[in-house]
Amino acid sequence: MSILAISCVLIAAVVFEEQDHGVKVKIPNGYMEVAVTNAGFRIGASHGEDTSPCETSIIVPNMTYPGFKIEENSIVSDIGTIHFDGSHFTMTDASSKYIVNGTVILMPDSVKVFLNNNMNIDKYFGSGGGLSDESTLSSNSASAYVHNMETITPHYWGSRKYSALGVIPEWIITNGPSYPVTWKATDDVIWTLNSTKADLYLMPAATMDEGMVQYWTLTGAPVVLPRYAFGYLACRYGWSNRSYIESILTTFRNESWPIDAWISDFGWFTTTNDYSLPPTGSPTYHDFGYNNITFPQPVEQLKEYHEKLHLRFGGIRKPRLGNSELIQFAKQKGWLNTEGTGVNQRNINFTIPEAREWYSQENMHYLDDGVDFWWDDDGEFQYFNFYNWNHGQTKMLQSYDSSKRYFSISRAFTPGLQRMAIAVWTGDQNSDWEALNQHPGYLLKWQLAGIGYVTCDTGGFRGSSDTELLVRWYQLSTFMSVMRVHSTDTVTPHFPFLYGPEAAVSFRASMNLRYKFVPMIYSLAHKQHDDKIPIFRALMAEFPDDDNVNDLTKQWLVGSHLMIAPILNQGGNSEVVLPQLPSGSGVWYQFNTTKVVSGSSVTFKNASWETIPMYARSGAVIPLAPLVLYTDLLPGGPLQVQVYGGADGSFRFVEDDGETFDYLKGVRKTTLFSWNDQSRTLSWKSEGSFEGPNMFTEVMLTLFEKDSMTHSDVVKMRSEGSLKA
Repeated sequence: MSILAISCVLIAAVVFEEQDHGVKVKIPNGYMEVAVTNAGFRIGASHGEDTSPCETSIIVPNMTYPGFKIEENSIVSDIGTIHFDGSHFTMTDASSKYIVNGTVILMPDSVKVFLNNNMNIDKYFGSGGGLSDESTLSSNSASAYVHNMETITPHYWGSRKYSALGVIPEWIITNGPSYPVTWKATDDVIWTLNSTKADLYLMPAATMDEGMVQYWTLTGAPVVLPRYAFGYLACRYGWSNRSYIESILTTFRNESWPIDAWISDFGWFTTTNDYSLPPTGSPTYHDFGYNNITFPQPVEQLKEYHEKLHLRFGGIRKPRLGNSELIQFAKQKGWLNTEGTGVNQRNINFTIPEAREWYSQENMHYLDDGVDFWWDDDGEFQYFNFYNWNHGQTKMLQSYDSSKRYFSISRAFTPGLQRMAIAVWTGDQNSDWEALNQHPGYLLKWQLAGIGYVTCDTGGFRGSSDTELLVRWYQLSTFMSVMRVHSTDTVTPHFPFLYGPEAAVSFRASMNLRYKFVPMIYSLAHKQHDDKIPIFRALMAEFPDDDNVNDLTKQWLVGSHLMIAPILNQGGNSEVVLPQLPSGSGVWYQFNTTKVVSGSSVTFKNASWETIPMYARSGAVIPLAPLVLYTDLLPGGPLQVQVYGGADGSFRFVEDDGETFDYLKGVRKTTLFSWNDQSRTLSWKSEGSFEGPNMFTEVMLTLFEKDSMTHSDVVKMRSEGSLKA
């Protein structure tokens, strides 16, 4: 029987002690605190008297607490109410509607929280995932963990209309990829927090989107990446020498392939990898230098790549040392995490502030030399390692240039890491169709788990990608947060001009499409920061009452009105589920056409390599850029606003300098485009004082209706205006 099925007798008056943000109650074996937070409530439990919030990087620092009042045995805030009776509690929303009840039990070495659950109805989303579980959006259990190709977080949003996040003191996590917090949905949802002090954060949230709003309110919203990060990034293992590097980069530019940055594995800073080095390292290994074969003149080269080829550069970093002298130095300081085997015996303990500071100083010259961003690999030896590692690198950049936006690509994440400008890639995936099929699930499940930006090794990393697979992977990556290719040093690099003329046509179409969408995706990145709504959304978030999409991972939304359903199967066969639109709200259009599609699905047989199933719903307002070869060339001409007829719609378009944090101070321009379907008019109104060379100064309208397309003239994009179709 469920522990929550045992009836509780309410006591007329529970003895409690008022705290700064709630009350503390004596329970068997310890204490429980019921407190308000900026996003809901905290159930704190401890074997001792200290029930204050656990110290952790997961929760946003310097939280602003809301007001509350105590009414009998209840904590009441604008977000909802928690009634408490000893170790039992019940949460309701702001309208006093019942959400969930629970019981806290203090075990000898852990805290358990039992929340009521209906196994036949309730579903849970947002714990992350990886490897083989990406075909469904929901989960019924999770154990927090980081690993190559897998990230699990101690969080979910439940269809019972609340979010939950489990936290224990961070200092007890000394080593290992696990965070000892688990939950499992059976007769109850049972949270097990393996610490004698723990917090369970509960957040009323009626929808999946509201769940993300509350989650990111509690843990911090993703900041906006620098604009170049939304372009195409070319990466490989095996940039063999300077001549080869410049040949490839020049080919991108001479053949007019759009690209913003290139990235190097080991070969940029050392002559060999360190995987076979002993725990004592090698006296000839370079941790903080350059490979004189690939970078014989690093400062001059990076300057040339920036100024002549207009390319940023990102270099891989490892969380360990390989040079014998540096290993001995760090060991004497007590800065190494020597547990484990192999390379893990040389890992830097980034939880130590002095170690982070030293590491930053050793890397600082790279910023001066012209390195733009980092690619952080192999860091899963400790659950919070990527947070602490990026924290050190962020502080390094701030001390070098406090105005410049940070950017790194990491292989795993923990809640809270999104507060830094991090993209997370899906790890060292196989180059096969099974891995490609899993990637929409990675994108959606990892975003729901809390990271704002997800990318991958387009084409896979382990093994050789055949041409058709790479074509389809490019198409998927066009609509991931960051579009990045990567490959090993033993296969043909996944660059678009190396697979023959037929494939090149498809690659170019995908890359060109990506660059047309950069302004829209960039605007949605601002919305993600401001409104805490992900750029890419599960269909369930928009269509919660459509049973055909509530666990679907193969398709997703860009914003709210554009659906992406890439072909993921060999041979070009695919079936696209069409969500049912509310009555009277319009139709689905095939993107960039006047073709209306109907029914519950669309089937593709032997689709061409140029085919990307994309659908816009009535009322879609989609701002597109002219084709440019790198993002610093924006605007490149008039903003091309597509509208799909049949319903009213709007889009908030955001422009800033793309490089600095001035947007956080309000230095940006926001333009609200509004479509009135009855009057067939697109109007706009701009706010903000930002002016810069990358701003759009002209705009045009393209209206798609069934079997009809209308183009407007190009007009000046003043602070207010309108275009009539």
